[in-house]
Amino acid sequence: MVARDLIERYERDGIVFPVPVLSREGVMASCEALDEIAVRCGEGSLKRFDNLHLFFPWAYAVATHETLLNVVESFLGPDLVVDGTLVFYKPPRDSSYASWHQDSVYSGWHLTPSVSAWIALTQSEPENGCMRAIPGSHKLGLLDHENVSDDPNLLNRRGERIRMDVRESDAIDVVLRPGEMSLHHTNIVHGSNPNRSDGPRIGFIVRFVTSRTTNRDRIVVKARGNGDCSHLRLAAPPVDEDLERAIVAWRSNARQT
Repeated sequence: MVARDLIERYERDGIVFPVPVLSREGVMASCEALDEIAVRCGEGSLKRFDNLHLFFPWAYAVATHETLLNVVESFLGPDLVVDGTLVFYKPPRDSSYASWHQDSVYSGWHLTPSVSAWIALTQSEPENGCMRAIPGSHKLGLLDHENVSDDPNLLNRRGERIRMDVRESDAIDVVLRPGEMSLHHTNIVHGSNPNRSDGPRIGFIVRFVTSRTTNRDRIVVKARGNGDCSHLRLAAPPVDEDLERAIVAWRSNARQT
């Protein structure tokens, strides 16, 4: 569980950090597993890995890590559901960036209790394009977005970008050490700059909702609690330790979504 002041900061700012979650060994194991997937895929330019937790036991273990669930339970209660995961990989000296946006614009997470955990697998700081956020912007509600389709450096899946002007001076840098995480509200305005460092920047994001969610479009994982999830499309924990088969299944799923 977490201290009350952390919850109050979240309610005020829409984001809290740093929160320790993974050990050094856990970080190293995750990075090695991710590197192996990238190598086997033969795609050196792969910068986002969606829903690895549905196919790879190591990723499922990260998304359902006991320390992580203990912290999230303080914000959402005891019935926790993993609605999705995403790994962002910014290579060294890379021009990729995330425009200012809200996670809620297409997900519907603002319609149900939810929170996103952004877990650093490397140092995350301004030089390598750490996440930036506008504290308190979650209180503005859902904002109007536009879709940018002609920017190859944009990491946002649908090219979403808020239409309002953002004052850069209002932004904070979400600086994290490996194994630390931030928790952010689905409506907070956030983004990131390119990686100008000589090393990669890797973040493992876990989207949490509760058993009260009504979204049947996505396959979810019941992570904790006794809430009724019979109305949801539940996935079983991945058990296939054969990396090649898991990669084939993951890539096939990615092409269908």
